[in-house]
Amino acid sequence: MKGINIFLSDKIRLHPLEFTSDGLGMATGPYTILEPDVTDEVFERALFEAFTHSRSGVPRRALTREEEKAYYRALGIKSHRELGIGADITEENGRYTVTPVNKSGLFGKPVEAGKEELLPAVKKALALGTAMEKEGASKVR
Repeated sequence: MKGINIFLSDKIRLHPLEFTSDGLGMATGPYTILEPDVTDEVFERALFEAFTHSRSGVPRRALTREEEKAYYRALGIKSHRELGIGADITEENGRYTVTPVNKSGLFGKPVEAGKEELLPAVKKALALGTAMEKEGASKVR
């Protein structure tokens, strides 16, 4: 299994995940930051590039406070509250599951997608291309 996390507040922030042997997803680099009005081509390329850095079978360990601070720095924010809304995206056997995450960290209903449907599913999970986008991504926070 491979996976990435993606978030939207004032910017789109995404990164690959490393999965522990018991299935816990842990953030790893490289960390990518995009403008909310990024072209579909660049956005899609960033998604698939992040998947190439995802891996499974890493040992489970506790995240130190310094590692947590470094994670936020890499994403250009100071705390979890600044991440905004998001999506947890996993890939298995060429199929993707996009699970929306609200700004409180609660998961929504997962959506299955093929490779061609991935970008539209991600944009829907992030409410990109809706009236919210026209009002400005900063209001999504």
